[in-house]
Amino acid sequence: MKISILMSIWCQNLWDELILKNEIKLLREKYWDNTRFKVFSYDLKNPFFYDDRVDYIEYFPIWIKNPKNIIRNIRNFLCFIKTIRWSDKVVIWWWWIFFDNEVWSYTNPLFQWLFRVNIISMLKKDLIFYWVSLDIKNKKNYSKIKNIFKKSSEIYVRDKISYEFLANLWINSNIIKDPVFYDVWDYIDNPSLELKSLDVKDFSIADIKDISFSDKKVWIAFRGWMIKDEKKVVKEIINFIIKSWWEVFLLPHSFHKIDKKANDFEFLSQFVWDKITITKSMQETYLYYKQKKIDLCLSMRLHSVILSKVYHIKYVKFIYADKLKWV
Repeated sequence: MKISILMSIWCQNLWDELILKNEIKLLREKYWDNTRFKVFSYDLKNPFFYDDRVDYIEYFPIWIKNPKNIIRNIRNFLCFIKTIRWSDKVVIWWWWIFFDNEVWSYTNPLFQWLFRVNIISMLKKDLIFYWVSLDIKNKKNYSKIKNIFKKSSEIYVRDKISYEFLANLWINSNIIKDPVFYDVWDYIDNPSLELKSLDVKDFSIADIKDISFSDKKVWIAFRGWMIKDEKKVVKEIINFIIKSWWEVFLLPHSFHKIDKKANDFEFLSQFVWDKITITKSMQETYLYYKQKKIDLCLSMRLHSVILSKVYHIKYVKFIYADKLKWV
């Protein structure tokens, strides 16, 4: 079996990379273990997941507004055609992949996906949408969505909103759980791991004063721009933990090279003082979960909560968006 995958892996975000890792794991289980994969990416220099049967290929188009990329994009287009022809199946995955309102996008991304899907259909390849989500504001784009999705044999979505949106367009889909839950095959949900669930909008230090802090290590997996007076709040949390004789470690999940608002490392680095340390790469962050070196995690990142569940780590969930209510 030969499968090509189109997904988001270029932002140095542990979330995206673990989705790919486990998507490949699930596809191998569904088909057979010697399946070969070709994965389209915007970043070929920093892959998180390595495997002898996985090759990375650059997307077409890439930074198409820059005239210097003309030859590069011609080469990438020919490679795209060649890769799709090579494939038995094509899998499209991307969190929030189908939207029409992204502020930094020069062009509507739906046009790019319609173009890609039309080529996949023209070459008569089996198309699967895996764990996608939709955010379509303009009704004029509904026809594009129908044309994109009607060419697929299987559609798996991330949430009920996407399921109902497609259902209203007479398109069948199935809701499945986050692939990161399959980081271990024998995952069993343990509700007792969640010590508390807090809304960041109403948070005060009193909300965590009843948690038993003693002689252990606590990890903070927060992201910036989500809490009012965030610097003050994070400092209060750190000082409270230290006074309770716990060690504090900072656990960034995103190391985005372009968007500083999405870069957890940039945000959390400002709280590194005294003996407080911070993980410096996605690989290092992931290993602390996988090796179960965390006693308690204060989790704002969705995949911090999921990894805590998967590896049986106690956590406090800080909710800043609806997606955290679903896990």
